[in-house]
Amino acid sequence: MTSRSERGFTLIEMMISLTLGMILIVGVGYAYVGSRQTYRLQDNLARMQEGARYAFETMAFDIRMAGLTGCKASTTANVLNPSATWYADLFNQPLTGYEGGVSTFPTDISASVLTGDALAVLRADNSKEYIVANHNPASAQFDLTAVSDLQAGEILTVTDCHHAAVFQMSGPAATGTANVVHNTGAVVTPGNCTKGLGSPVLCTALGTSYTFPPNSRIMRLSGDLYYIGTNPAGEPALFRQRLTQAGGVTTTTAEELVEDVQDMQITYGVDTTPAATGNVDDPGDGAVDEYVTADQVTVDAPGTTNAKKWARVLSVRISLLMRTSDDNITTAPQTYTFNGVTTAPADRRLRKVFTTTIAIRNRL
Repeated sequence: MTSRSERGFTLIEMMISLTLGMILIVGVGYAYVGSRQTYRLQDNLARMQEGARYAFETMAFDIRMAGLTGCKASTTANVLNPSATWYADLFNQPLTGYEGGVSTFPTDISASVLTGDALAVLRADNSKEYIVANHNPASAQFDLTAVSDLQAGEILTVTDCHHAAVFQMSGPAATGTANVVHNTGAVVTPGNCTKGLGSPVLCTALGTSYTFPPNSRIMRLSGDLYYIGTNPAGEPALFRQRLTQAGGVTTTTAEELVEDVQDMQITYGVDTTPAATGNVDDPGDGAVDEYVTADQVTVDAPGTTNAKKWARVLSVRISLLMRTSDDNITTAPQTYTFNGVTTAPADRRLRKVFTTTIAIRNRL
């Protein structure tokens, strides 16, 4: 005779066990899905913050040193051929802003801009200096103390801390040499209007001669133009158009810096205080009086020329609209406000605005 303890589970007991098991599995699954979504959200937020931090650090490094020539010089000479290119005026206008929808953007980027503002910054690249051993103005040649990696077509600056000049390296064509030629040479962009590096600039063959003494410094001209464009994946990103050379000719090339930057708005801290000297082109009191858009700088700032007006800009305030790289982060589209406009997007990305203010050290 079989005892009741050996009969196994009843159907009711099995159904109850299955039900409890299913409840447990659903609970574990729900917790897993919830934690996974939380992880995706936190990961995307971290990526946004990291991207904004990198963008600000990169732009701030340039902006702080806008107009750097290596050391302060009492006289300057820019012998590049007169040109409308944004990288042609280190001494007079090393920082220029472009207001989205208002300003005419440089031809380098006009077809690439997706939205927002743009900003161009010029400075001497003091990360690598080349020491002059001898300068022969008649032959338009610098002899260096060591072999360099400078190439024909690059735009360079030279300074002895009394006088500074900007020119395009016309030769030699081969790299790995210990000399730099600054002749007018062949017709390239922008080219030198003269081989004379003295002041005042005379665009004749000889121009105004100036001999840079030994131990003068030669540096590359750093030119960066920041804007919002579309990357190869069709997504918005922060780009910079970087000054470089190719085949002995000055050119610019686009570099993607940070993805998922949807918009960039820039305002400029302007010193509008009249100069104590009474000369409208002299500096004011060195304090920011207002922040204005790029198109308003030439309206509000004192000065007889646009370059003098832009010289009154003491700081730059940048706002970036960042978005998560993943869609479907939120349960429903999230309305956001940027630059005074409220937008209801069609996607379910999360967006956040990051803002920083950067002082231009050479003007404070």
